[in-house]
Amino acid sequence: MNFDPSQSVISYRALVLIPIAAAMGVTLLIRSMRRLRLRAQFMVLVILGVAIGFIFLITVQMPGFPEWLGVSLFSVLFIASFFGTRIFLRSVAQEAKEEDEQVRREGLGNPADSGFPNIKPTKHTL
Repeated sequence: MNFDPSQSVISYRALVLIPIAAAMGVTLLIRSMRRLRLRAQFMVLVILGVAIGFIFLITVQMPGFPEWLGVSLFSVLFIASFFGTRIFLRSVAQEAKEEDEQVRREGLGNPADSGFPNIKPTKHTL
């Protein structure tokens, strides 16, 4: 379908600015994810997934919806979800590493009080 700007409620200029604003907003959101806690990062990823599904639904169901707008919004969110997932997984790995270091520090403090045997790495020769 061809888009006729004279029959639209929203001006053509506004339609062009929507993907640009969405790209800037999603970029700022993804860049600020590093400072968020894991639960908030996960919620950002869920929101991105819901937004992708919503835009896909609108693009398919509305006959007058400009295809280029749907494709551009879908592409922005899809690419942003890769970066968001990468940041989330790095945060999970970092948190697991910090927990391991904390457990290791607590275990080295006084092994007699921990109730667990002092496990030292050994070399096994087979």
